[in-house]
Amino acid sequence: KQWQRCTLLTAFFYPSLVFTLIFFLNLFVWAEGSSSAIPFFSMISVLMLWFGISVPLTFLGAYYGYRKDVDKQPVKTQDIPRQIPEQPWYMSAPLTILMGGVLPFGAVFVELFFILS
Repeated sequence: KQWQRCTLLTAFFYPSLVFTLIFFLNLFVWAEGSSSAIPFFSMISVLMLWFGISVPLTFLGAYYGYRKDVDKQPVKTQDIPRQIPEQPWYMSAPLTILMGGVLPFGAVFVELFFILS
C-alpha cells in the first residue's frame, strides 16, 4: 500500500511544515505586539479549511487516480528514432531565457516608472 503512504505525506507533510513555520514566525510578531500579526482566529480558520477541504480532496483524488486504468497510447511509437531538425536562431536557449526575463521586467519597470513619477 505504497500509495497510501504517498497520499499521507502529500496531504500532511508539506502543508504542516509550512503551517508550523508560519505559526512560529507569527509568535515572534505577536510577542513584539506588531499589528501585522496574523490573528489567531484566522490561523485556526486556515487550519480548519485545510483539514476540511484539502485533506479529503487529496485522499479522494489519490483513490480515484490509483484506481484508474493506465491510458493506452492511441498510436504505436516507432522503434527507429527520428532526426530532430535544427532549430532557428530565435529558439535558442540563451535567447529564450533572456526574453523570458526581459519582457516581465520591462512591463513591471514601465508600470512602476509611471506610478512613482
